[in-house]
Amino acid sequence: MIRRLSPILVLAASVAILAAACGGNTSGPVLTDPTEIITAALKSTESAKSVHLDATVDGVVPVTIPGAASATVLDLTGTTASADADLANKAARATFSIPAMFGLAGELIVADGKAYLKTTLTGPKYKVIDAGSSLPIDPTNTSGMVDNLGDFLLKPGVDPVKGEDVSCGGKQCYTVVVDLTADELAALIGGGAGATNLPVDVAGATLKMTLKVEKDTPNHLAGISLALGLPGDKTLNAELTFSKWDEPVTITAPPADQVAAG
Repeated sequence: MIRRLSPILVLAASVAILAAACGGNTSGPVLTDPTEIITAALKSTESAKSVHLDATVDGVVPVTIPGAASATVLDLTGTTASADADLANKAARATFSIPAMFGLAGELIVADGKAYLKTTLTGPKYKVIDAGSSLPIDPTNTSGMVDNLGDFLLKPGVDPVKGEDVSCGGKQCYTVVVDLTADELAALIGGGAGATNLPVDVAGATLKMTLKVEKDTPNHLAGISLALGLPGDKTLNAELTFSKWDEPVTITAPPADQVAAG
């Protein structure tokens, strides 16, 4: 009896190993249309409860400062950021470092409807700020940011193209590439400072964006690479990596004795 069962056990073990290697039943239908891939990633992001983000930025960018006659070139080389976002409760905790700006570094916490910020330039205690008006991006408005990204990527004239599948974070990912000339980008966002709700002067800029989207359902967004080509052979490169989708995360406001009065 044992000899008769041995081939069956070997076959069962082989099937189990193959199933594990193929990722079990997490893979969904293969997507080939770039618009479908983008839509799937946006839907999974909108329904997600939490995510971790790592970002690196290098290069220079012209920034418009209120009252200044012309844009100021800001060097962002070596800039890094890391964040955990509790999307379900509109909470976030982020750390950042911008070495080129006098070694600026800091931490931002958004919890219970308030935003707390401390930096190497403002002292050891957190200051309560208005996230909507004091920051270039409101971290509490995750759904709005996702909607804005989706609106841009799905605009007529963007024409995304599916690239080669790549390895990402131990998984396989689709890639979708958007490559826009200066005229195409200006036609889509209007050009000039403030066109993207950021104080960045994008007049004459080109844009290449690559999205990485996990092939396994629910097709989580795994990364975004941005290359902004600016006049005068200036470039700005940003790499965003998303991970830990829907993993438990706890974000709380800092203790009262760590918050500056007023």
